[in-house]
Amino acid sequence: MRRKRSLRWFLLIVVSALFLSGCMPEIYTHASTPSTIIADNETHIAGRYAFVDVQVLDEYGLPVSGEDVSFYVDGAFLGEATTDTSGVARIGFFSPSEKTYTFTAVAGGVSRSFDVSFTKPKWLFIVWMAADNNLYYYSEDDLSEMRNASGSVSVVVVYDGVEIGDGVLVLDENGNWQAVVGMVGIDFNSGSYTNLEAWLEMILNQFDADRYALVIWDHGSAWIGDSYYISTKAVGFDETRGTAIAVADLRKALENALSGDKLDILGFDACLMGSLEVIYELRNTADYIVASSFNEPAEGWDYSFLGEIASDSTPLDVASMIVDSYREYYSSYDYYRQIGLSLAVYDTSQVEVFVSDLNLFISDLKADLSKVDAVYSDVVKSYIDDYNQTVLVDLGDFIDKWVSSRITAAPDPRSVVVYSYGEISYSEMARQPLSSPISIFMPESMLCYQDYWEDYQTLSFPYDTQWDEFLEYWLN
Repeated sequence: MRRKRSLRWFLLIVVSALFLSGCMPEIYTHASTPSTIIADNETHIAGRYAFVDVQVLDEYGLPVSGEDVSFYVDGAFLGEATTDTSGVARIGFFSPSEKTYTFTAVAGGVSRSFDVSFTKPKWLFIVWMAADNNLYYYSEDDLSEMRNASGSVSVVVVYDGVEIGDGVLVLDENGNWQAVVGMVGIDFNSGSYTNLEAWLEMILNQFDADRYALVIWDHGSAWIGDSYYISTKAVGFDETRGTAIAVADLRKALENALSGDKLDILGFDACLMGSLEVIYELRNTADYIVASSFNEPAEGWDYSFLGEIASDSTPLDVASMIVDSYREYYSSYDYYRQIGLSLAVYDTSQVEVFVSDLNLFISDLKADLSKVDAVYSDVVKSYIDDYNQTVLVDLGDFIDKWVSSRITAAPDPRSVVVYSYGEISYSEMARQPLSSPISIFMPESMLCYQDYWEDYQTLSFPYDTQWDEFLEYWLN
């Protein structure tokens, strides 16, 4: 036993001496140095913030951790990233367009070049989020819902909140938001139609996609109030600046930014924008318009539909998904049905024909004003103002009630309203579905007409149709 104990002490002394003299084997004392960089060609989706990875190995093929890796893109310095315990260095990169870039990673005198390609998404959703008002807190919920967008969709949000520090947000590959343009210390004016035009033009020119959708997110009032803020209001209210975008100015901004092209979908996550006058004004800016003819609940749209969009989804498919998700979200909210709920897809290619038929229909209305009064008394009211005056009515419901009461030809709103959800509940037992929710200006009195006449004259509709003449004839 004594000999074994002595041997242990002898070995301990020898090992300690070797350690102190620096004579331990090299594998324990030699710091790993980069010998190889492993990087494969990568493919990502344009419009999504991407993450590019490389792995650094030493001469034994083991990962090198804590190594700074410099990244270059097409010869220009991009930035540095430090390897983790697996030897992996990751750096973020954003490309709005379909393009292939040459990346070079450099670490410890070793370099590796490889290609990173970006392919365009099937859909690009552009969201003009005018949240500089009392809807600010709901914007956070909607941004969270958008994170679940499918791989066929890229999303870019031009964001204006109540606090200083607005910017442009995009989703990354993990469904998180990344700021690609930050306006630190600046309050962005989302109620400016010239700002909308400039940003939309920039995004359309730089972001590649097969299909484009624009969503205007904010308060809305159809065209009501437009004469007060013309050329500076009715959607996109910025309370800090005291501005909003009039429908006529919105048309100018969109037409200028689109330069003769059309969006696949123009959506309004805002109140009252499903008005025939609004749809007519914007008919040349998008193939389909999605909007509500009633006031929307503050929660607005349910953006879970973004996760359902597939590579072969058509514009009508996607527009219908928006309506379906809205219907499903509010299916258990009886309170909202009591004040009216609707969301519809409007086919702009049919608007001019429908309006022409409506002009012809006016002669029938003029010929039987007592019948107009009877139908009007029972028609669904889309908007009643703060003075309890009926301002907007549901045109689809008016035509349905007119046709059911007499044999006559009438314009068919279903040609324009190609997919919809609409209903209003007068009680638990009395629910009225709306087959074609679309509103029109039909005030209850001449006094009410005069209250809104200036606003109405900002639109093309009263100049291109005889509707305002009919209203004056009827109300007088």
